[in-house]
Amino acid sequence: MAAPAAETTVPDVVSTKAEAKKKSHWAVSFLAGFASGATEVCVTMPLDTVKTYTQVSRTPGMTPSMAAKDIYKLKGLPGFYFGLPAVMLQVAGKGAIRFTAYEQFKSALQVTPGVPNASVDFLAGVGAGFVEAFVWTTPTERLKVLRQNDIKTGLNRYSSLVGSVQTVARDHGIRGLYAGIGATGIRQASGVGVRFALYGKVKSALTTDPPQMWQSALAGGITGCVSTILNHPIDVIKSRIEAQDGAVKEYTSSLAGLRTIAQQEGFLALYKGLAPRLMKISIGQAITFSAYEFYSDVISNATGL
Repeated sequence: MAAPAAETTVPDVVSTKAEAKKKSHWAVSFLAGFASGATEVCVTMPLDTVKTYTQVSRTPGMTPSMAAKDIYKLKGLPGFYFGLPAVMLQVAGKGAIRFTAYEQFKSALQVTPGVPNASVDFLAGVGAGFVEAFVWTTPTERLKVLRQNDIKTGLNRYSSLVGSVQTVARDHGIRGLYAGIGATGIRQASGVGVRFALYGKVKSALTTDPPQMWQSALAGGITGCVSTILNHPIDVIKSRIEAQDGAVKEYTSSLAGLRTIAQQEGFLALYKGLAPRLMKISIGQAITFSAYEFYSDVISNATGL
């Protein structure tokens, strides 16, 4: 009778340990992703504000430098951090969800025979991008864009995070928080997929023994630059859709919106705000990837996870 008892106990112990290890991995990914996102925001928020102001402006020839001057004239230096609570919540939460989802998708895809590592990284990144867009990025970015658009309109309708949620819910319902979800999903999936697919390749080409943090930062910056150039037009229409606050919607879909902008403002209007976004994401991804690896090591060593 003792033997069967031992046989039923061992698998239970192994299973419990495996589950604990998996949970620990999720915890490290989540916490390190959150911390790296918060670090990124502190540095790149002014560039994001300038980018959004440039994209939603209808002023012909609006440049990032002109946008920066307008923001400073209207709101002073604090204007560059308009909507900081929403952005901090958005980016830190996005980082936590992104890295956690990426690790889980990657773990699942790696058991598929014949899938190369670059393909696994890309597909896992695409999956993580869609998850973060639906769960987190779309509603929080909607609030961020409305807050930043207040600088241009001067209405100050979205003066606080809680007040912004209440205003959107009252005027548009909960669905109003998901304006632009199609464009946001495409932007996040394409951007995150490209970044994760390229990051490993670029970093392996740069890495020496022992690896240095600047190599992770440079690899992150390069991947951020490439992904930004590839999907910038979808970011422009995303900002336009999210900035709409009236009953009449000029942009009813991403594809129709891209066509309207190109016809009315010219093809180059699809690249409005590219310079500050390129700087923001290149710097942001340099910080995010290097900070994520740093925080992962710190958390793992401190907790033993």
